[in-house]
Amino acid sequence: MTGTSRTTITLRNETLDAVHDLVDVGDFASADDAVLAAIDAWRETREDQGQRLQLIREKVRHAIDDPRPDFSIDEIDAALDLMMREAKSEAGRAAG
Repeated sequence: MTGTSRTTITLRNETLDAVHDLVDVGDFASADDAVLAAIDAWRETREDQGQRLQLIREKVRHAIDDPRPDFSIDEIDAALDLMMREAKSEAGRAAG
């Protein structure tokens, strides 16, 4: 069993009211439980963010290490222009 300690924290009135409301409607047995749930949710969010950041880093590293040749901005623009012309042409045929 964990021990308890008493401390004083300062909360905005709106925050304190929200905690009390959660306890009053029965969502939590105590203000301590409500605060613990908030801390757990914050930790979970931080962990999720860390995992997403790690995934992004891995994707960036994979892209940097990709041995395929780079394309210039002009080559990319030309390819996109061609794709757009082809898409418009197909849309025109489908409509006509």
